[in-house]
Amino acid sequence: MRKLVANLILLALITGAGLLATEWAVRQVAPQVLVRGYSVPDPDLGTYVAANADYTDPYTKEGAYRVRTNAHAFRMDEKVDLSADRRRVLVYGDSFTFGWGLELKDTYYRALHRAARALDPRLQLLNAGVGGYASGHVKKLLERHLPAIKPAAAIYFFNSNDLIDNTITDVNYRVTAFRIGDDGRGVLDDVRPFAPWKRFLLNHTPYAWLNRHSHLFLLAKDLLKRGLAWTREIDRPVPGGGGGGADAQPAFSIDLPPLRVDDAYLARTVYVSELHVARLAAVAAAADVPLLLVWVPAPDEMFPPKAQTETLQLLARGRRMLSRLAAETPGTFFLDTARLIPDGPAWQAQKGTLRLSDGHFNAAGTAWFAGLVEPGVLAFLDNAVAGRAK
Repeated sequence: MRKLVANLILLALITGAGLLATEWAVRQVAPQVLVRGYSVPDPDLGTYVAANADYTDPYTKEGAYRVRTNAHAFRMDEKVDLSADRRRVLVYGDSFTFGWGLELKDTYYRALHRAARALDPRLQLLNAGVGGYASGHVKKLLERHLPAIKPAAAIYFFNSNDLIDNTITDVNYRVTAFRIGDDGRGVLDDVRPFAPWKRFLLNHTPYAWLNRHSHLFLLAKDLLKRGLAWTREIDRPVPGGGGGGADAQPAFSIDLPPLRVDDAYLARTVYVSELHVARLAAVAAAADVPLLLVWVPAPDEMFPPKAQTETLQLLARGRRMLSRLAAETPGTFFLDTARLIPDGPAWQAQKGTLRLSDGHFNAAGTAWFAGLVEPGVLAFLDNAVAGRAK
């Protein structure tokens, strides 16, 4: 028995050494795109931001940037102040709000945080943005944060691409399921992303850890998928592309399906987002939390093409829907930034200077956007938050 145990230990050591050597070789010869170190599994959301993370992201074309989070998994450089006299404001959105590709100081969240503090020192904006999240994710996050944070208000930066992301039915992404109720109206039900077996692997085995740390593991997965001719079902734009870490990349722009987009399609697409935002507004209203919806414009809205396109039609319908929904829902407000975008030669000269190569705002773009929305955001905070506390 002792000899058998010794042989098993020796075999384990040899196997471990071989795996380590192979891991080193893959890193040198065929390095993979790892899942980002701040991305961790979440059974209800798929993936979420890790708390107390400190990670330098090397996977952007413009260069590495640092991501640090606090104990509440918010990307910000201070702790959440839970004292009774502080007016906490949850700021939701996708990778644009999170600050994809940028240092924190260059994000529009940070600029608005400073402006809010100058307006009222009791205000503390909390960066709850998460790359790739759509409205269903935000609704689940708000329900999670309400009892712990007790916010005075919430701001949701509704990205133009949310109109598409809200319609995704892929099991690896969606956190809600759409159905038609007995009354003929659409209904959204909360569901868990991923198939049960994959959700178990991600949340209860080393699978997620290996995705973040092992080049060998990702290469083996990639070769297996190629051998099985396996492809992702999800149909949404992915910046960067390539490598085993593509699962963790956020969507960033509108990408209409390659088919004739008729009026009925546009109406259905916007209707799904209306259901999503109505649920989110209902959660906020039930908690007596004022909600501001802020539109994040698409490139075509900032610098429109000469001819009207299906994309512009969809975006215009989405903005009209949000405006109407806010007018019909007490405690919900909408800031239509597309109406504030300037025009003229000086503005047109900035085309191509405000975004990173993957479509996200660069530092100049976030500075422009922060300046565009600051008056409306501060007016909301002054009236809906600071004014309440006076």
